[in-house]
Amino acid sequence: FILFVSQTLLISQDFNTSLLHNLHYNVPVNDVWGYTTSYGDEYAIVGLQNGISIVNVSEQTIMEVAYIPGDVSTWRDIKSWNNYIYVGTENINGGIQIISMVNPNNPELVNTIEEIGSSHNIMISDGYLYVVGTENQDLYILDLQNPVYPEIVGTWSGDYFHDVCIKNDFLFGCSISTNTMHIININDKS
Repeated sequence: FILFVSQTLLISQDFNTSLLHNLHYNVPVNDVWGYTTSYGDEYAIVGLQNGISIVNVSEQTIMEVAYIPGDVSTWRDIKSWNNYIYVGTENINGGIQIISMVNPNNPELVNTIEEIGSSHNIMISDGYLYVVGTENQDLYILDLQNPVYPEIVGTWSGDYFHDVCIKNDFLFGCSISTNTMHIININDKS
């Protein structure tokens, strides 16, 4: 089903959709990501200006099960890997927050990777976390073998990436400041 989390809703009948629920927040919303447990329960992970809201959307009535505070930012990017949620933020001190979903009805912040600072976007593929749009490097690659304490295994500098996609051993990086698409072989993550 569809969960709308904005303050203003416009639903077109042309898309054959029906509003099932509306969750109102008193702060701006900036991203949403879906998470499904091994039992099939579904959660919306909602990026807020001041943190993360985790909402159980499996039942007839939606319910926020956790709020994880974060430094104020107009932008957060959210991805999941196994039983963990990873959250990047453009706040210079925000780092990458790691939220445990081992007990999805009681999510908890288990670590913050502070050495990265701010980021615009994150991507997860094949057990690696790719962090872009940072202050110090244009790309960080972290191994998620230890999901709570991921290890930085590689970096790349050369152009600011706004977003990336990964396909096989190649990273496709979109650089908005130079109007360039980079294709990087990431077979060797270091």
